Amino acid sequence: MTTLVEASNCLLLSTDQKKSEGLWRNDPCYKFLFSLKGFMNYQSNRNEFSLMEKEFMVFNPHDEHRQLAVDDHKFLVELDAAFLNEATAAIANIQGDLFFAQTTQKHPLVEQWVHFVQQYMLLEGEAGSPSSEVFLEHSFAQLSLLLVKSAIGTHTSDLNTDPFRAVQPALIQVVAALKDDYQHAWTLEEMAALLGISKFQFAHLFKEKIGVSPYSWLQLYRLVRSQELLLHTKRTITDIVHSCGFSSVSVCNQLFKRLYGFPPSFFRERYSN
Repeated sequence: MTTLVEASNCLLLSTDQKKSEGLWRNDPCYKFLFSLKGFMNYQSNRNEFSLMEKEFMVFNPHDEHRQLAVDDHKFLVELDAAFLNEATAAIANIQGDLFFAQTTQKHPLVEQWVHFVQQYMLLEGEAGSPSSEVFLEHSFAQLSLLLVKSAIGTHTSDLNTDPFRAVQPALIQVVAALKDDYQHAWTLEEMAALLGISKFQFAHLFKEKIGVSPYSWLQLYRLVRSQELLLHTKRTITDIVHSCGFSSVSVCNQLFKRLYGFPPSFFRERYSN
């Protein structure tokens, strides 16, 4: 089944057609991708992604990318760039356009939004209707607000884990400990010890519920903390990198370039103005 609906410069596509596309795209909109079932493989000019079930990611306007494979179901929303930035300007003090990190993520509220919209579109039927367009107008605004609150980007100042409390409350204890001492060189054994389980059980549980490995989450949190210091202090990049727990400036540079396509120095120059 395929559902395709457009509403005010935004578009929703939900399909179970297993079609591979080898062509590179360079769209002028934000592209929200969510894996309802199975997996989806995408490639950008600097990363390759596998979105597993319930995971999502966002491509920024003009991010070069291509679809490699869709195993089961593809859920895609194209958000007009002006629409998304106008929708979020009222609730967030963000100067300039949103710029999201190229990384797969998982978030309970985003998952709930997708399933709610998917079920409503099934109720409306494949052809769509004026009522579905009105529904999507409001839904796209909701998605925009969810993304600015939950998706990692240059605007992010914290990783809010409260919505995960209902999913796996025990993990919130670990995440809180990581936040409190993110400069520490945590080992997987130390993290697992907080729950009294093996490191293998812990790594599997964390990835299943949070969507990334424990170490990847910690590195993302360090990145977010470094962004705040880059924007709001005059400390050197070397000082900031080490104070945030990165093992070296090189490691921090590589993470910035993989997620954003530019190093911390460019981030500071561009977004502190």
